[in-house]
Amino acid sequence: CALLKHIVKQGHWPAWEPTTRIIVDSYHYINHQTTDHLCQTWCNPAPLNGDAPNLVVVANDKQGNPYYKRAFNTQACEQLDAWIGGFQTVLNRMTVNNFDFTMHVLLFLHTECVIAKQEERQRKQAARIEVVAESEDEGESEDEED
Repeated sequence: CALLKHIVKQGHWPAWEPTTRIIVDSYHYINHQTTDHLCQTWCNPAPLNGDAPNLVVVANDKQGNPYYKRAFNTQACEQLDAWIGGFQTVLNRMTVNNFDFTMHVLLFLHTECVIAKQEERQRKQAARIEVVAESEDEGESEDEED
């Protein structure tokens, strides 16, 4: 938001407006005042007026009713940005080609780590469900014996 305000104050916004959208993290956005028209209009991570259709998707709830939701997890983006920031001093001293290669490797490794964590979570959840199902089956068989 501060960058957007700076661009507007400098008089450069008309040149940027047709092609630019400055999206902020959803937690950052909700802390802004509703009277901050500039931020509300140009920094909204989930605009519903149709000017950024790739940021909002239609999903269905459990009853099949459609609703709008953010297409991107802006908090995850913030976390990734913070993680990459830990490499900033090294990255700042690299040539363009080395920087590009290193960023690709870092993003690949980060993705591998995220996928491994998701798979582990899913495996643990499946194991918990299996244990619950087994205990329910045992409870039913004890009831039948009585």
